Amino acid sequence: MYWDIDPYNTLVEFSVNHLMINVVKGRFNEVQGSIYLDTQQPENSWVKASVNTDSLSTGIGQRDIHLRSADFFDTERYPTITFESTRVRRTTAKSCDIIGNLTIRGITHTVSFQTNFNGYARDPFSDGWRLGLLSVSTIDRRMFGMRFNQVLDQGISIVGYDTRIELCIEAVKKS
Repeated sequence: MYWDIDPYNTLVEFSVNHLMINVVKGRFNEVQGSIYLDTQQPENSWVKASVNTDSLSTGIGQRDIHLRSADFFDTERYPTITFESTRVRRTTAKSCDIIGNLTIRGITHTVSFQTNFNGYARDPFSDGWRLGLLSVSTIDRRMFGMRFNQVLDQGISIVGYDTRIELCIEAVKKS
């Protein structure tokens, strides 16, 4: 079955350590993509998605400006982040690893997302079917050219390198 990612009910979030004592989260508010889901043979499934990097938001204006700069996402030069799966591997009855090419700042690396299938529901307003997925991965942002950091006198990094990506995806069945 073919599905379109619902941009209004999907969250694309990231988090990093701040000062090695807390977590700072951000999100991308504009996402689009397609999913093909084969429930009988999940290895035939695939996903292709992109986010608008300029839609980044942490809730702090100055931080958002810095994250959009060349120190991090360089949104002027790289307006999108893309993911295209290359393989799906079932891990349990309701979960799988989705492996694919993640491109950030024009740099592509293979990344694996641990994905849980949250089920289907019929939307009472449109009478259409929806599906829910939760996907999580952790990347080292330096792999994608994001090397900015400051180390304080005590040897404490202002921003961690490990970046957790969490996707709460809702998709609408194509007719």
